[in-house]
Amino acid sequence: MTPLPSAGSGASASGFWLRLQRERALIALFNLGRQRAAGLRLARIYAWGAFVGYGFAICLTRGSARSAAIHGLVRAALVSLSWVVGGLAALGSARALAQQTEGEALTALAVQRGFPRSAFARARTWAAAALVARVVGGPALLLVGVGLANGSSLSWALAVAPAIAIYAVALGLSLALLAHFSAELAPRHPGALLSALLLGPLLLSWAFPGVPSVPSLFSGLLSQLLAAGAALT
Repeated sequence: MTPLPSAGSGASASGFWLRLQRERALIALFNLGRQRAAGLRLARIYAWGAFVGYGFAICLTRGSARSAAIHGLVRAALVSLSWVVGGLAALGSARALAQQTEGEALTALAVQRGFPRSAFARARTWAAAALVARVVGGPALLLVGVGLANGSSLSWALAVAPAIAIYAVALGLSLALLAHFSAELAPRHPGALLSALLLGPLLLSWAFPGVPSVPSLFSGLLSQLLAAGAALT
């Protein structure tokens, strides 16, 4: 005979979902506070500029190798979005984490709603991760739609779109954690430390190819994730 779920397990599940909803609300609150940040505005302008530029190039693609060319353009756009748009958003997030630029009004509102101050840093970090994932992955996913409308196969789109989403989330979380680390370690110059963490190992790898760097690691990840889509071109 199957035992009935206890009242305690139901209350535990209900409490978990309530905490999750509150955490999402706090993340959304701090994300809202960054919507007018100068770095984010610049990142968005570049993101949509990249979408328009690469989308125009996809529309002009012709010939028997059109599918492969479209795949290459989507990959190139994603690389550009990662390290220009993602970098700008991460730098802005590092400064926000160090200076708490969301403002006293949002902080006071969160405290009034019963959120402990100890949860603010975590929520700001998750907000930064979601922000980077959105500004990097959004235009790239739209480019997949442009490619589909211009002759690429549905199977290619179904393989590439989830890969882009996974990549954008992984990149967003990694850059957000680096931004949080930079803000904690160098609150006066978080952007400089974040730039050093991203670019220093990359520059060293040019002289010493064995040195790992965040861009090279994500370049390898992107190649693996897009391999299935490349095989369908």
